[in-house]
Amino acid sequence: KITKGEGVTVMVIDTGLSDHADLEEALDVKKSKNFFKSEDITDLNGHSTHCCGIVGARGKKEVFGVAPQCNLIAVKVMGKNGSGSLEAIDKALAYAKLIKPDVISMSLGYSTNDEDIHNAIKELHRMNIPVIAAAGNDAFGNKVCYPAGHQEAICVAAYDKEGNHARFSNQGKQVDFSAPGVNIYSTWLNQQYASLNGTSMATPFLAGIVALLIAKHKKQEKETGFNDCKTIQQIKEHLIKYSDDKGII
Repeated sequence: KITKGEGVTVMVIDTGLSDHADLEEALDVKKSKNFFKSEDITDLNGHSTHCCGIVGARGKKEVFGVAPQCNLIAVKVMGKNGSGSLEAIDKALAYAKLIKPDVISMSLGYSTNDEDIHNAIKELHRMNIPVIAAAGNDAFGNKVCYPAGHQEAICVAAYDKEGNHARFSNQGKQVDFSAPGVNIYSTWLNQQYASLNGTSMATPFLAGIVALLIAKHKKQEKETGFNDCKTIQQIKEHLIKYSDDKGII
């Protein structure tokens, strides 16, 4: 009722740029970038299209995102088969530092710590740009994948429509928040739609919520001069305020 995410930019680091009708007005094609060397920027996998739809689909054809008036930037680091490189992720984060989006959504993961990526996330944290990342789908009970495992990232697990922890979702003390990640309907390739499961879906869901929070408080600041949702710590405090605390899952 207060905002739909207008004036906020979310960078989705994933499998590339979509031409879906529900994303056409949301995606900033000029600022979208490709760091996956063997393909052009087009999303040939569908993963990025699905995640972008969850964040900011415009509802022009069928689907509305969580923040349906936010701006989206698609950055490609993975190809048609869903795999990529740590080098591409590092370049994507360097690009994020340059153009300064309000929120970064990363529905991807890898098993071992990479110092270059960690340092980039630390710098984005100092810039108060939240990096929201997927906990992973390995059903681990006590650990998450990277980059979600970095202290400076916001780690997202998944739950189902009954509010129960999704059995595939990694869990543990590193998880910051949980969001819907089971049977999530969103945009897909060739102007289609698909329902997918994963912490990959929960991550853009939370990114959309953060976009709404930032937009709401930007509007408040314009009207009153007051904004207590500028830092990552403040964003986390607001998320906690509006969440149900179920303890460590």
